[in-house]
Amino acid sequence: MKNIIYFGLIMTASALTSCDKYLDIQPVGTVIPASESDFRGVMTSGYVGFPAHKSYLSLRTDELLLDESSTDAAQTKDIYLWNDQNPDPATIAYPYLAFYKSIFYSNQIISTIDEKLTSNATVDQIKGEAYLMRAYSHFELLNCYSEVYSPSNIALRGVPLSTKIDLEQRFVPATIGDSYAQVLSDMEKGTVLLTVDDQAKGVNYRFSKRAAYAMASRVHLYRGEWQAAIDAAKQALKINDKLVDLNVGGSLLPNDFESAEIIMALEKVSISEVRSSSFISPALLLSYPDGDLRKGRYFQKRGADYVSLKGGENRFNVSFRNAELYLTIAECNARLGNTAEALKYLSALKKNRFTADAYAKQMKADADLSKEQLLDAVLLERKRELALEGLRWYDLKRTTRPAITHTSFGKTATLQQNDPRYVIRYPQEAINNNPDLLK
Repeated sequence: MKNIIYFGLIMTASALTSCDKYLDIQPVGTVIPASESDFRGVMTSGYVGFPAHKSYLSLRTDELLLDESSTDAAQTKDIYLWNDQNPDPATIAYPYLAFYKSIFYSNQIISTIDEKLTSNATVDQIKGEAYLMRAYSHFELLNCYSEVYSPSNIALRGVPLSTKIDLEQRFVPATIGDSYAQVLSDMEKGTVLLTVDDQAKGVNYRFSKRAAYAMASRVHLYRGEWQAAIDAAKQALKINDKLVDLNVGGSLLPNDFESAEIIMALEKVSISEVRSSSFISPALLLSYPDGDLRKGRYFQKRGADYVSLKGGENRFNVSFRNAELYLTIAECNARLGNTAEALKYLSALKKNRFTADAYAKQMKADADLSKEQLLDAVLLERKRELALEGLRWYDLKRTTRPAITHTSFGKTATLQQNDPRYVIRYPQEAINNNPDLLK
């Protein structure tokens, strides 16, 4: 029988056998890694502790309905209703400190590894991963707790930057411009250091060059830098451009850590508290036309409702995969007016997601679309393809910021068009511990 090494087991084993002493933040000087395995253990701790925030983000979108009969609904209903100002005490708090724990491990590596070890392929890889983890953690904090990047927003409040181990440091938010400058700098430094093009299945929760390029593509997309996003996506696809063909019997889900298109399988995007307290929204289900194979592969009927098949266990953890890159290239080309190139990448994805007859109809209809209609079609395809992977909230936030209405426990709440709540409020506990967050 094939010996499948699951991501969660790999990480748990690593944490218990080689880095249990690093699982909690320690004061400077109490724990000093000295060997390659020590530094790998510190880096693994950064991966292990990375938060499952994207699962909560899905509750804020048009993807889910709250199941009021669930015992976990009390923990998630205020997230679902965008009640960030005064949530019920039972409400799960959005992660904040967890990001900085992962950053702490990165900083420990970056600040000490050159003193302890001589540069080689393994050492450079670990250090590169540390830079990229620091960049990705700050990037995710920005996506949650600050406005979107734009030239007119660069002076607005970003997030506190942590680039050194300093227990006396005041964590005052930097501007959006300075926050993104740090993200871009860390991405550049980390990518140059990486020596692994593509991580093996089972350890592909780690950063690789392919993951670094995918991350750069997403960062540039969210910053509105269309050509840079295209270029980074194509660099990742040069290493591996495969897509899962759902027409093939027995094919894996595209976000399975062993699938042909997975790039990095780090983040838990569908945790139990969210899965048990929600159903798939009818609006999302209706977005899949006849012949779209994803409706039957991504979702399953349970009673009168549908639930997701894309999460619930570690094998479906996902941060980056090739389908997103195809859609990024399609979107950016559509925005730049390169309709033929946009159609090329949109078509390549659809061929692997629709039956042959449905695909032919899709391509005929897409060929007649205007530039604006083609962009809408690509964004719709992102909604279908990346459903419940934690990116829908970011897509809504960076594009049209539409009005969304949720009803639960007799309360109806509406997220208005361009609602300020598209920028999530810092958790109250974080504000209590650091009033500078509101400056």
